[in-house]
Amino acid sequence: MTCPICESGTLKKRKVAVEKYGVAVGEFEAEVCTKCGEQIFSEKEAARIESKITSLDLWGNPVDSRIYKVGGNFVVSIKKTVAKAMGIDKPVGVRLIPQAKKHQLIVELA
Repeated sequence: MTCPICESGTLKKRKVAVEKYGVAVGEFEAEVCTKCGEQIFSEKEAARIESKITSLDLWGNPVDSRIYKVGGNFVVSIKKTVAKAMGIDKPVGVRLIPQAKKHQLIVELA
């Protein structure tokens, strides 16, 4: 079958490593163009990928957490899957942006 993107390559079935935010999701079957590298997943494989991404909390959906009091300060707990997705593997500096009227606290990596 000819690639619908470049219209000159041929699609070949291959196992493709899928990542989301730098986190390995798994290997899934796709048709890959021999010329441009475009990856086309079947509806069934796309559903499997979505399910796996959801199970890894990688959709960017809200993730429940807790704020703990430690001494005179407060500490925000971050789930391991979120830390991994953000590339956090050791203590890092952050910038806190309080949005008091909205009851939100934005955390940015410094």
